[in-house]
Amino acid sequence: MYCKNCGTQLPDGTKFCTNCGQSLSEDRPGMSYPRAEMPPTYLVLSILVTILCCLPFGIIGIVYASKVDSYWSAGRVDEAYAYSRKARKWSLAGILLSVVLLIVYLILILIGVSWATWWDDSIYYTTACLF
Repeated sequence: MYCKNCGTQLPDGTKFCTNCGQSLSEDRPGMSYPRAEMPPTYLVLSILVTILCCLPFGIIGIVYASKVDSYWSAGRVDEAYAYSRKARKWSLAGILLSVVLLIVYLILILIGVSWATWWDDSIYYTTACLF
């Protein structure tokens, strides 16, 4: 059996060319990804999200990112691309959640500071300090 893309001789029953990565089976619908390039794993992004931002989302991203390479090496291209998308989605969701929580935190700080300023000028403040 020979690869239709690069002409490399392959053993019978091979699903992907070991030289160029081309799919050798014609009956696999839905495979519209380029075969020559491995999808990004987003492992570094997932680790940074875990350390800096949001632990649960980062851990899920790391789990999916670690599966990309193994599925790509096994020739399961669709699953590798799917896990790459999931790793990116969970990592970006962790970043977005952290940014939203930071904005809410800053708003609450501003509300607290403005309320404390009002409280300082009030009779309730002096009464509360006596007790």
